[in-house]
Amino acid sequence: MVLCCRLVKGDMSCRKVQLLTYWERGSLYQQLKARFQGDWMRVCREELNICSQTVNRYIAFYELVGAYPRIVICELTFDTIMYCKAAIVEELDKDVDLGMRFRVPLREVSIIANMSVEGEAMPVVDYDPPTEHDFANWDAGWELSDAVLDDD
Repeated sequence: MVLCCRLVKGDMSCRKVQLLTYWERGSLYQQLKARFQGDWMRVCREELNICSQTVNRYIAFYELVGAYPRIVICELTFDTIMYCKAAIVEELDKDVDLGMRFRVPLREVSIIANMSVEGEAMPVVDYDPPTEHDFANWDAGWELSDAVLDDD
């Protein structure tokens, strides 16, 4: 049980570090984009070896955190924040009190990352893929369908 709690805390800390590094990357990419305006697509492709859409995503995250710094500590992942960005901004604009709370600058972000897991605590399992239970299904619990439902 203690290991589980430590893993959850470690995961949360890693997410905060990840968000802060994405924020820093957005800042860096924004500065580079301003410097290399005409050649930006080429710089992304040839120099940075990254898709310009990915770069724009980091820049958008940087700008979002600039407007709402407390989004870094709301325990959402980068992917969730960026996927729901429009809805988040709309809600924060609509709910003035919540928006004001998210706009408050961060003084400090606490990241508790002093974690080590001893070899003895790590599980040891003889894993043999061919003998895995046939009934195990690791697919998503839902499917997307092209079928259109009729209102009849």
